[in-house]
Amino acid sequence: MHLFGGNGRHGRHSGAGQGGEAPERSHAYSEEDAYDLDDDYEYDRRYRARQQRAAGAAGYNNSDGRHFASDDIVSREEQAAARPRWPRRLLATVLAVCVLAVGAYAGYRIWAQRPGQAEGGLNDYSTPDPQETGVAAEAPQSAADKRDGVWTFFIAGIDVVGNHNDTNMVGMFDTVNGKLNIVSLPRDMLVNVNLNIKKINQPYAADINNGGDGIEPLLDCVSDILGYSVDMYALIDINAAAEIVDAIGGVYFDIPFDMDWDAPDQDPPLHIHIKAGPQTLDGENFVNAMRFRMSNDGSHSYAGGDIERIQFQQQLLSALASQTLKLGNISKIGDVYNAIMDNMVTNVSLGNVMYLLEQFIKLDGDDITFQTIPNRMDGMINGLNYVMPLIDDWLAMLNEYLNPFDVEITESNINMISYIDGEWTMTQGYIAGGEDSFAVIYS
Repeated sequence: MHLFGGNGRHGRHSGAGQGGEAPERSHAYSEEDAYDLDDDYEYDRRYRARQQRAAGAAGYNNSDGRHFASDDIVSREEQAAARPRWPRRLLATVLAVCVLAVGAYAGYRIWAQRPGQAEGGLNDYSTPDPQETGVAAEAPQSAADKRDGVWTFFIAGIDVVGNHNDTNMVGMFDTVNGKLNIVSLPRDMLVNVNLNIKKINQPYAADINNGGDGIEPLLDCVSDILGYSVDMYALIDINAAAEIVDAIGGVYFDIPFDMDWDAPDQDPPLHIHIKAGPQTLDGENFVNAMRFRMSNDGSHSYAGGDIERIQFQQQLLSALASQTLKLGNISKIGDVYNAIMDNMVTNVSLGNVMYLLEQFIKLDGDDITFQTIPNRMDGMINGLNYVMPLIDDWLAMLNEYLNPFDVEITESNINMISYIDGEWTMTQGYIAGGEDSFAVIYS
């Protein structure tokens, strides 16, 4: 058999036979010729039949209406065309999504950046300067190594009314052991600064009022309390919380009692009216709940004072954090970040946030702790109320939850004062500005 018809002896395209004339085609051929003479003929006939069917596009009948056995023979191309196309399209879509996901993850890995760690070790106040007149004492750094994968931070909520940092939280994120510990510092806590009102919410406002940016004196004050400089800080206008809450569509929370408080003398005037019970808080009411202290008629307030208010704020912020990270809100992280960045001063980049977020979503609820510095609420100096830190108890908490170093933090590393039951405690033996520097409130 000559495969391509060419000049084979029996090919239909060959020349004349031995006598010079083309042999007469016979339909009675031997079994020997069955796989030779008619192979090309039968192939062409089927091919023409398929072309006619395709041209007619009217089923499997020829133009004269007759039906041939060859009409029932379907080519591979026809079989492929007849198969449903959606499985192939679905597969192509899935593959495209996978390629995009791999590309996005690769881009994320390049974009996400580990935050840096603050230089230096622990503060060393072994040779304090009693004549220190700055906002906070400058301490040399002792030799101590920070553990890898551990970051410390300070977050302050700045109320634009008076520029006071009324919400203050220090924390440590241990990504190696999967722990996030946060401790609140009450706004009225006594700190060792050279101001006549020695509260933690004063250094920032005092520096702002004197033309500064408030950041350095506030961070120095925090360093005195912790014994080291934090790696990351964020000073957030409290109004940012409103934008974040609105960005995720509200925060579901159970308000413990009716909140009715009007302060028309504030600039801008403040009016809070929130009913008790479970509800979805919009941004404005979320911030108002954070600000609330006492009802107009005194019927509702925090029985435990500012400490109980801090606990309430922690619960609010915890609800905001957990609901922000719900699967349905992940796509809104960009809006949340923009809301924060528009109202925040920080040394944290978006790449840092993405890196820490990846670590954060690995945590369970039990891996996150909220606490408040051990204290006494009944402190009083010259008629002004102060929250007095319990320094020994604080050192124990500090070492258990907030120590990023490989050595223990001691009194020699912190600069704190406390006045309880008529007795002063001074870790460095002096009061900034002297005992007579405290403001006097006349009744």
